[in-house]
Amino acid sequence: MIDKRKLLKAVAFNTAAVVLGAEAISNYIIHTSVVMPEKDKNTFPPETNTKHMNNPEIKTVFMKTFDGLQLLGHWYPCEGAVRNIVCMHGWHGSWLKDFGDIIDFLHESKCNVLLADERAQNGSEGKYMGFALLERYDCREWVKWVSEKTSQDLPVYIYGVSMGSATVMMTAGLDLPENVKGVIADCGYTSPQDIWKHLLHKNLHLPYGKLLDLMMRVKFALRTGERDTDHSSIEALKKCELPVLFVHGDEDDFVPPEMSYRNYKEFEGDKELLIVEGAAHAVNYRTNPEAYEAAVKRLWAKAE
Repeated sequence: MIDKRKLLKAVAFNTAAVVLGAEAISNYIIHTSVVMPEKDKNTFPPETNTKHMNNPEIKTVFMKTFDGLQLLGHWYPCEGAVRNIVCMHGWHGSWLKDFGDIIDFLHESKCNVLLADERAQNGSEGKYMGFALLERYDCREWVKWVSEKTSQDLPVYIYGVSMGSATVMMTAGLDLPENVKGVIADCGYTSPQDIWKHLLHKNLHLPYGKLLDLMMRVKFALRTGERDTDHSSIEALKKCELPVLFVHGDEDDFVPPEMSYRNYKEFEGDKELLIVEGAAHAVNYRTNPEAYEAAVKRLWAKAE
């Protein structure tokens, strides 16, 4: 005969273990992925192209966000510019790490370039990274900034790498000025939940279940103030009417290329997908600059 008291104790114990486990894992994910430690700001990996680190032509500029943070940007104007590029770097990234290799190509192509420091990273204020859910609004403000700095007649392109790629895709779903003409989305993920699930499984071999997902959404919302935790790159792209260039490396194990395949498949607008053979995460331009430049030029040609 089943001892009901022992059964209830076992159920209670197992339930408590599951809840405590989800609590611990969600705290770990928030601490390691959303909170930006001061010690990690302004750090560059050894492979970073630092050619433009002390370029006197690149000026430090500032912008205020909708929630009162001061964000820092790096403004590289070009004489006789024919377009503006707003560049958004990735998670624990920087303007030099993610765009150091391509700056010369952009500048030589007659582009004014704004290289943003994402909120909570490098020289920008903030404690929490928004995994593109908050940064999409910052990107829109940088678009307005460059248009006011130059001319409303100059076409603007929003260009992101990794989390910056998700940022520009989500920005593309917002109401934007008419001079925004295209999107370059390099190795972007589909949603914050999808990337957390992937990295949790990859690094800790743990499942991302419904209870953990709920805890993550609540804790993320409480820290960042962003309540729309269901939003995704895919949802934003449903509202996008701009041409989009998707780029991904076929050896990317940080943001798997399947995410760009899915973003590309779900987007019904004018699009191109460039898969860079042999490229790991966020090094697509460095791996094959010729193919990358040709794809960007095709985007400019169709949009302008």
